[in-house]
Amino acid sequence: MVNYLIDLLRHGWHKLLPASCLWCSLPLSRPGSQLCGYCQQALPVLPYQLSHYNLLWLPAVRRGLKAAKFDRLLSLTHYQQPYQHWITQWKYQADLAAGMLLQQQLTKLVLTAERQGVPMPDALTFVPLHWRKQRQRGFNQSRDLAVALGQQLQLPVLALFRKTASHSQRGLNRRQRLRNLRRSFSLKTPQSELPQHIALVDDVITTGATVNTLTRLLRRSGVLTVSVWTLAITPAPGYSP
Repeated sequence: MVNYLIDLLRHGWHKLLPASCLWCSLPLSRPGSQLCGYCQQALPVLPYQLSHYNLLWLPAVRRGLKAAKFDRLLSLTHYQQPYQHWITQWKYQADLAAGMLLQQQLTKLVLTAERQGVPMPDALTFVPLHWRKQRQRGFNQSRDLAVALGQQLQLPVLALFRKTASHSQRGLNRRQRLRNLRRSFSLKTPQSELPQHIALVDDVITTGATVNTLTRLLRRSGVLTVSVWTLAITPAPGYSP
Protein backbone atom coordinates (compact mmCIF):
# COMPACT_ATOMS: atom_id res chain seq x y z
CA MET A 1 0.00 0.00 0.00
CA VAL A 2 2.82 2.40 0.91
CA ASN A 3 4.66 1.72 -2.36
CA TYR A 4 1.44 2.29 -4.30
CA LEU A 5 0.93 5.68 -2.64
CA ILE A 6 4.56 6.65 -3.30
CA ASP A 7 4.20 5.75 -6.99
CA LEU A 8 0.94 7.68 -7.17
CA LEU A 9 2.55 10.78 -5.64
CA ARG A 10 5.56 10.45 -7.95
CA HIS A 11 3.34 10.30 -11.04
CA GLY A 12 1.27 13.23 -9.81
CA TRP A 13 4.35 15.33 -9.16
CA HIS A 14 5.70 14.41 -12.59
CA LYS A 15 2.48 15.58 -14.24
CA LEU A 16 2.72 18.95 -12.48
CA LEU A 17 6.49 19.47 -12.92
CA PRO A 18 7.93 17.02 -15.47
CA ALA A 19 11.68 16.56 -15.37
CA SER A 20 13.86 17.30 -18.39
CA CYS A 21 15.98 14.90 -20.43
CA LEU A 22 19.63 15.18 -19.40
CA TRP A 23 20.71 15.25 -23.03
CA CYS A 24 18.16 17.20 -25.10
CA SER A 25 16.42 19.01 -22.18
CA LEU A 26 12.93 18.20 -23.46
CA PRO A 27 10.28 17.15 -20.89
CA LEU A 28 10.30 13.47 -19.98
CA SER A 29 7.23 11.32 -20.49
CA ARG A 30 8.00 8.90 -17.63
CA PRO A 31 8.83 9.72 -14.01
CA GLY A 32 12.07 8.29 -12.69
CA SER A 33 13.85 8.20 -16.05
CA GLN A 34 16.66 10.59 -16.92
CA LEU A 35 16.54 10.36 -20.73
CA CYS A 36 13.75 10.61 -23.26
CA GLY A 37 13.16 7.66 -25.57
CA TYR A 38 14.85 9.32 -28.54
CA CYS A 39 18.05 10.13 -26.64
CA GLN A 40 18.11 6.65 -25.13
CA GLN A 41 18.11 5.15 -28.63
CA ALA A 42 20.81 7.58 -29.77
CA LEU A 43 23.32 6.66 -27.05
CA PRO A 44 26.59 5.15 -28.31
CA VAL A 45 26.82 1.41 -27.71
CA LEU A 46 29.47 -1.26 -27.97
CA PRO A 47 28.95 -4.50 -29.99
CA TYR A 48 27.84 -6.61 -27.03
CA GLN A 49 26.30 -9.36 -29.15
CA LEU A 50 29.49 -9.80 -31.21
CA SER A 51 31.55 -10.05 -28.03
CA HIS A 52 29.07 -12.35 -26.23
CA TYR A 53 28.86 -9.67 -23.52
CA ASN A 54 32.56 -9.93 -22.77
CA LEU A 55 34.40 -6.96 -24.26
CA LEU A 56 37.77 -8.66 -23.81
CA TRP A 57 36.90 -10.54 -26.98
CA LEU A 58 37.07 -7.32 -28.99
CA PRO A 59 40.57 -6.66 -30.41
CA ALA A 60 40.19 -2.87 -30.06
CA VAL A 61 39.46 -3.29 -26.35
CA ARG A 62 42.02 -6.02 -25.73
CA ARG A 63 44.81 -3.88 -27.24
CA GLY A 64 44.07 -1.13 -24.75
CA LEU A 65 44.00 -3.53 -21.77
CA LYS A 66 47.24 -5.42 -22.18
CA ALA A 67 47.65 -8.50 -19.98
CA ALA A 68 44.19 -8.26 -18.44
CA LYS A 69 44.08 -10.48 -15.34
CA PHE A 70 40.28 -10.54 -15.02
CA ASP A 71 37.96 -12.88 -16.92
CA ARG A 72 35.05 -10.77 -18.17
CA LEU A 73 34.45 -7.10 -18.95
CA LEU A 74 31.20 -5.18 -19.29
CA SER A 75 31.18 -1.47 -20.06
CA LEU A 76 28.57 0.97 -21.30
CA THR A 77 30.81 2.68 -23.81
CA HIS A 78 34.22 3.96 -24.76
CA TYR A 79 35.12 7.12 -22.86
CA GLN A 80 33.27 9.53 -25.13
CA GLN A 81 30.40 11.99 -25.16
CA PRO A 82 27.79 12.23 -23.76
CA TYR A 83 28.91 9.71 -21.13
CA GLN A 84 32.17 11.59 -20.59
CA HIS A 85 30.22 14.69 -19.61
CA TRP A 86 27.90 12.82 -17.23
CA ILE A 87 30.77 10.94 -15.57
CA THR A 88 32.67 14.18 -15.00
CA GLN A 89 29.59 15.95 -13.67
CA TRP A 90 28.86 13.17 -11.21
CA LYS A 91 32.42 12.50 -10.13
CA TYR A 92 33.70 16.05 -9.69
CA GLN A 93 30.54 18.18 -9.41
CA ALA A 94 28.42 15.75 -7.35
CA ASP A 95 25.63 15.96 -9.95
CA LEU A 96 23.18 13.46 -8.49
CA ALA A 97 20.95 13.41 -11.59
CA ALA A 98 23.95 12.43 -13.75
CA GLY A 99 24.88 9.79 -11.18
CA MET A 100 21.37 8.32 -11.19
CA LEU A 101 21.40 8.22 -14.99
CA LEU A 102 24.72 6.35 -15.07
CA GLN A 103 23.54 3.89 -12.43
CA GLN A 104 20.37 3.23 -14.43
CA GLN A 105 22.29 2.69 -17.67
CA LEU A 106 24.83 0.28 -16.19
CA THR A 107 22.10 -1.64 -14.38
CA LYS A 108 20.16 -1.95 -17.63
CA LEU A 109 23.24 -3.35 -19.41
CA VAL A 110 23.95 -5.90 -16.67
CA LEU A 111 20.32 -7.07 -16.58
CA THR A 112 20.38 -7.49 -20.37
CA ALA A 113 23.57 -9.55 -20.08
CA GLU A 114 21.91 -11.72 -17.44
CA ARG A 115 18.94 -12.37 -19.76
CA GLN A 116 21.43 -13.39 -22.46
CA GLY A 117 22.82 -16.11 -20.19
CA VAL A 118 25.95 -14.35 -18.95
CA PRO A 119 27.01 -15.91 -15.60
CA MET A 120 26.28 -13.55 -12.74
CA PRO A 121 28.67 -13.19 -9.78
CA ASP A 122 28.04 -14.33 -6.23
CA ALA A 123 28.90 -10.90 -4.85
CA LEU A 124 30.01 -7.41 -5.87
CA THR A 125 32.90 -5.28 -4.69
CA PHE A 126 34.26 -1.91 -5.76
CA VAL A 127 37.44 0.09 -6.19
CA PRO A 128 38.03 2.01 -2.95
CA LEU A 129 39.05 5.62 -2.46
CA HIS A 130 41.57 6.72 0.12
CA TRP A 131 39.65 8.13 3.07
CA ARG A 132 41.07 11.63 2.54
CA LYS A 133 39.90 11.72 -1.07
CA GLN A 134 36.51 10.30 -0.15
CA ARG A 135 36.06 12.89 2.59
CA GLN A 136 36.98 15.64 0.12
CA ARG A 137 34.63 14.35 -2.59
CA GLY A 138 31.91 13.24 -0.20
CA PHE A 139 31.24 9.86 -1.82
CA ASN A 140 32.81 6.98 -3.73
CA GLN A 141 31.16 6.74 -7.14
CA SER A 142 32.30 3.13 -7.61
CA ARG A 143 30.67 2.12 -4.34
CA ASP A 144 27.42 3.88 -5.30
CA LEU A 145 27.40 2.01 -8.61
CA ALA A 146 27.98 -1.31 -6.83
CA VAL A 147 25.18 -0.63 -4.32
CA ALA A 148 22.70 0.24 -7.11
CA LEU A 149 23.61 -2.94 -8.98
CA GLY A 150 23.48 -5.05 -5.84
CA GLN A 151 19.96 -3.86 -5.08
CA GLN A 152 18.73 -4.75 -8.56
CA LEU A 153 20.48 -8.12 -8.69
CA GLN A 154 19.91 -8.92 -5.01
CA LEU A 155 23.61 -9.54 -4.49
CA PRO A 156 25.76 -8.60 -1.49
CA VAL A 157 28.20 -5.72 -1.87
CA LEU A 158 31.48 -6.40 -0.07
CA ALA A 159 33.93 -3.67 0.95
CA LEU A 160 37.01 -5.84 0.51
CA PHE A 161 39.86 -3.46 -0.19
CA ARG A 162 41.85 -0.90 1.79
CA LYS A 163 43.61 1.89 -0.10
CA THR A 164 46.67 3.71 1.15
CA ALA A 165 47.54 7.23 0.06
CA SER A 166 48.92 7.52 -3.47
CA HIS A 167 49.16 10.10 -6.21
CA SER A 168 46.27 10.51 -8.65
CA GLN A 169 46.27 8.18 -11.66
CA ARG A 170 45.05 10.91 -14.03
CA GLY A 171 47.50 11.69 -16.83
CA LEU A 172 49.83 8.77 -16.07
CA ASN A 173 50.84 6.17 -18.65
CA ARG A 174 50.64 2.43 -17.97
CA ARG A 175 54.16 2.09 -16.51
CA GLN A 176 53.67 5.10 -14.25
CA ARG A 177 50.27 3.79 -13.10
CA LEU A 178 51.76 0.40 -12.21
CA ARG A 179 54.54 2.07 -10.20
CA ASN A 180 51.98 4.29 -8.45
CA LEU A 181 49.84 1.26 -7.53
CA ARG A 182 52.56 -0.75 -5.85
CA ARG A 183 51.47 -1.49 -2.27
CA SER A 184 48.50 0.87 -2.71
CA PHE A 185 45.85 -1.77 -1.98
CA SER A 186 45.35 -4.57 0.50
CA LEU A 187 42.49 -6.86 1.43
CA LYS A 188 40.69 -5.92 4.64
CA THR A 189 39.96 -9.57 5.48
CA PRO A 190 42.60 -11.69 3.72
CA GLN A 191 41.77 -14.81 5.73
CA SER A 192 38.03 -14.79 5.09
CA GLU A 193 36.37 -17.13 2.64
CA LEU A 194 35.34 -15.26 -0.49
CA PRO A 195 32.84 -16.44 -3.11
CA GLN A 196 34.15 -18.08 -6.26
CA HIS A 197 32.88 -15.35 -8.63
CA ILE A 198 33.10 -11.64 -7.80
CA ALA A 199 32.30 -8.62 -9.99
CA LEU A 200 34.58 -5.64 -9.44
CA VAL A 201 32.83 -2.30 -10.10
CA ASP A 202 34.66 0.86 -11.22
CA ASP A 203 33.66 4.05 -13.00
CA VAL A 204 36.29 4.35 -15.76
CA ILE A 205 39.04 1.96 -16.87
CA THR A 206 42.01 3.49 -18.66
CA THR A 207 44.91 1.03 -18.75
CA GLY A 208 43.40 -1.63 -16.47
CA ALA A 209 46.26 -1.30 -13.97
CA THR A 210 44.00 -0.75 -10.95
CA VAL A 211 41.55 -3.57 -11.66
CA ASN A 212 44.44 -5.91 -12.50
CA THR A 213 46.01 -5.16 -9.11
CA LEU A 214 42.74 -5.84 -7.30
CA THR A 215 42.14 -8.99 -9.36
CA ARG A 216 45.50 -10.37 -8.22
CA LEU A 217 44.53 -9.78 -4.60
CA LEU A 218 41.22 -11.58 -5.10
CA ARG A 219 42.85 -14.56 -6.80
CA ARG A 220 45.38 -14.90 -3.98
CA SER A 221 42.41 -15.23 -1.64
CA GLY A 222 40.85 -18.02 -3.66
CA VAL A 223 38.44 -16.21 -6.00
CA LEU A 224 38.24 -18.19 -9.26
CA THR A 225 36.39 -15.77 -11.57
CA VAL A 226 36.63 -11.97 -11.61
CA SER A 227 34.29 -9.89 -13.75
CA VAL A 228 34.78 -6.16 -14.18
CA TRP A 229 31.80 -3.84 -14.67
CA THR A 230 32.44 -0.21 -15.53
CA LEU A 231 30.82 2.86 -17.06
CA ALA A 232 33.47 3.52 -19.69
CA ILE A 233 36.79 2.29 -21.03
CA THR A 234 39.48 4.32 -22.74
CA PRO A 235 39.89 3.07 -26.31
CA ALA A 236 43.21 1.74 -27.54
CA PRO A 237 45.49 4.21 -29.33
CA GLY A 238 44.49 4.62 -32.94
CA TYR A 239 40.93 3.40 -32.39
CA SER A 240 38.18 5.19 -34.27
CA PRO A 241 34.50 4.10 -34.00
